[in-house]
Amino acid sequence: MLGCALVTPGFVRAQDDNAPPRELEERTSQDLDKLQPLLDAKNWDAALALIQGIRSRVEAKSYDMAIASDVEAKLYLQKGELSKAIAPWEQALQLGDAYKFFDQNSQQERVYYLAQLCYQEATESKSPAQQKQNFAKAIKYLERWLAQSKKPPFDPARAEAQMFFANVLYQQGVLNPDKPDMELVKRAGEQIERALRTAVRPKEGSFLILLAVAQQNNDWVKLGEILELLVKQYPGKKDYWSQLVGVYGTLAAQEKDPDKAREYNTRAITAMERAQALGFMKTPKDYYSLFGMYFNVGQFGRATEILHAGLRDGSIEQDLKNWELLASSYQQVDKPFAAIEALMEGTKKFPKSGQLDYSAATIYYSLNKPNEAYKHIKDALVKGNLDKPGGAYGFLAYVAWELGKLEEALAAADKALTFPDAQKDTQLPRLKNAIQDALREREAATKNVAAR
Repeated sequence: MLGCALVTPGFVRAQDDNAPPRELEERTSQDLDKLQPLLDAKNWDAALALIQGIRSRVEAKSYDMAIASDVEAKLYLQKGELSKAIAPWEQALQLGDAYKFFDQNSQQERVYYLAQLCYQEATESKSPAQQKQNFAKAIKYLERWLAQSKKPPFDPARAEAQMFFANVLYQQGVLNPDKPDMELVKRAGEQIERALRTAVRPKEGSFLILLAVAQQNNDWVKLGEILELLVKQYPGKKDYWSQLVGVYGTLAAQEKDPDKAREYNTRAITAMERAQALGFMKTPKDYYSLFGMYFNVGQFGRATEILHAGLRDGSIEQDLKNWELLASSYQQVDKPFAAIEALMEGTKKFPKSGQLDYSAATIYYSLNKPNEAYKHIKDALVKGNLDKPGGAYGFLAYVAWELGKLEEALAAADKALTFPDAQKDTQLPRLKNAIQDALREREAATKNVAAR
């Protein structure tokens, strides 16, 4: 993150006669002459000991202290002890501000380095109080850098600083996720938009900050706009595609205007199919979601094609409920026989379950084909493993009664009433009574015939 040369500024006479002279004491100069061999040997500990010796004896407000503090900070950077560089660099910066020991450019460099160091301290700290303090310091240094920078608006370094500033503002703003500081989040958004307007080639991280800000604001429309930019700029990153589809799905769910909801669902479909053309979003869950989106926009034909193809080739999970849903989808497009064929195809996948046979029986019954309905409900009961066995036996009772199979109908009604799911059916006891009445009438008629 940081890089700076271990150099010391040359002597320039101070403009203020009351300020400490901007020149090194002779002893300090002699000690600094011993520094270079240590740097060449990368003997950072010995170099630090030398510099700390200088700091221990010179005046607190002297030019020597400013130089020694600056060099000490850079030595800590070389050692990788970044947190220890902050205090000596802050001292060098303060002395430079107070007595003009350093030129504007070098002071700007210190300010930016300090912003980076404080930001890193904040992100690595486990203490919320320390995080807050270091984020605040980083913000202060970046505000100063931007205010004093003479770089033009389109300069890459300025754009980079604005993006960094936006990131720090955002991180500070969401430090407490349960109670984000929306004013800081807003400022982060303003900074990143300013940076994006001036950047020739914006970095991906800039859009991610903008994305995070929009998320905090629950601005789903903005999220969609940003993600559209990201998938255009980085089409090979699958996560952006799934996020884009999710955002359009959320917008559709939130929208009260049916036409607008349909528009967002259509965008979600388009985004998913664009992703699939690139090889992404091809899991069974994704294909099932695509089916659902087509279903939601009323494109039942296309929805059915996707679901049936997926169940056949395995791109949609082999779940019994999915086969039932496929049959329902065919019925939506007025293809009841295709629905029955799909259910029969599904029985090959689930041979031990009678649920699909039961569904086929109900479709046949709705088509006024009681004989076919009777055959399939019998198959369903033989296989078993039904969601509502009582309902299945009750249905058999109705069909058998209609076909004149009264003994079987009565037995089925009695069996149905032993299951909890059928005991709430108020029509079943009436059916049983009707069957019993029919049996008595038939018996009486038989006796009358016999008597003649």
